[in-house]
Amino acid sequence: MPARTAEASMEADESPATTSPWHTPGELSVEEWFELNERAGDGSRYELINGSLIVSPAPLPRHQLIGDNLRSVLQDAAPDDLVAITAMGLLLDGRPGVIPDVTVVERRPIRDGATVARPDWVRLAVEIVSKSTTAMDRMVKPAKYAEAGIPYFWRVEMSPFRGQAGDRLPVVFTYRLDEDGQYQLTHRIGAGASIVLAEPFKVTVDPAALAWL
Repeated sequence: MPARTAEASMEADESPATTSPWHTPGELSVEEWFELNERAGDGSRYELINGSLIVSPAPLPRHQLIGDNLRSVLQDAAPDDLVAITAMGLLLDGRPGVIPDVTVVERRPIRDGATVARPDWVRLAVEIVSKSTTAMDRMVKPAKYAEAGIPYFWRVEMSPFRGQAGDRLPVVFTYRLDEDGQYQLTHRIGAGASIVLAEPFKVTVDPAALAWL
């Protein structure tokens, strides 16, 4: 689904048959962002990046399965002060916001009732690449996560892509933020391999198991 700018979406939503979700023209509050995602009704995700409203279709079952399985793996391994959550909103620059497929975040603010994560609470953000969101998941979102200072980023590939010859799917790529604020690749884990990672905490990653029903 092609990206839509906030301005274009506003024009569409201001038609007589539709009420605009924007109470303040040109700026979407967190509450309005939640409302926009809830109103979708079909599982579509609405994210705002660099002033543009990005609309993505609901993830396919295999995408959801991998996300749910990975969340369970991370949750089982996480220390007590962290929790793994799927599809939780994440503020960028103090504003709405993106929705990582899986987020590992500090437990305390979630326990205290936070409905959206702030970058300084996030230890790890994960994106599972879909055909409709390839550029966003491989380039745009990682750049925003790095800019926000999130220390670890993982990307899960479900389909073959350039340079992936010989890898069994799915493939998990893990990255660590360096001193220059750039993500550096630390592991490339194809299905059939099982690796014990030390960061962001000790966890065993077996990509093949993520796709098991």
